Amino acid sequence: ELDARGYFVEPSQVLQDPKTGKSREIDFVAEYYSYVAEHRDLCVKTHFVGEVINNRFPVVLLTQRPSSPNSDTESYVKFGCTPEPVPFYDGMQLYELYEERGPRRESLFAQYCALTPKKGEQRELMASHPDDLYGSLHKLAEYVEQELQSFEEWTGGSETTSRDIWRLFFWHPMLVVGGQLFSVTVDDAGKPAVREETSAFLEVNWHQGELRKTTIVEVVQVGTLYDRMAEIDAWDADFERRLYEFRKQLTSDDEGTLDRP
Repeated sequence: ELDARGYFVEPSQVLQDPKTGKSREIDFVAEYYSYVAEHRDLCVKTHFVGEVINNRFPVVLLTQRPSSPNSDTESYVKFGCTPEPVPFYDGMQLYELYEERGPRRESLFAQYCALTPKKGEQRELMASHPDDLYGSLHKLAEYVEQELQSFEEWTGGSETTSRDIWRLFFWHPMLVVGGQLFSVTVDDAGKPAVREETSAFLEVNWHQGELRKTTIVEVVQVGTLYDRMAEIDAWDADFERRLYEFRKQLTSDDEGTLDRP
């Protein structure tokens, strides 16, 4: 289906578990094919990294992530760019990159659980952190981090020139649920509210060796997956257009400076 919608799809991508040395599979990695001849030497795109689960009972997101000065918000958007130093950094600031690509605060949660029937019961459900769900979240976080490191390795070390390719690549981890997705929030009076979601975000905190890492995973119902991907692709296209205008203006200013006596 993704292939028919214009995506390059890499199914069953492999990462190595740093603890066991064994290979583990990611269900899919996809990126949308987009080419604008005018935007030569410029590319903005998103790598969608997906794990799919067929949950018979709901997945629930809990505890809205409160704003805090200690939050690792710079890790909320996973991206790499070239060249270094980044000549369009000021432009990125003007366009508020983190604000536009970061998770919506009202839809960002800090905890999760899955509901399953109690043993011997059909009508009573209990909440738990099943190993397969935890494993999917952890795989997504590790895979994205490894891809970022790989990007930095193959793009690093070159000097900046006016002919450099400007790349802005994003990695967007997604947990795709085949069943229901709910969130639990608390209003100002302290009363909990349960709502079915089509898409929401989960802050996943984990360790890479001794380093503490933060990864935002979008949890999305399968029926909403294509619309969400298309929405992000449209943002990429718009941002690429804006960067093109910024680079054209930058080049024009440089040429004007060279022409002055």
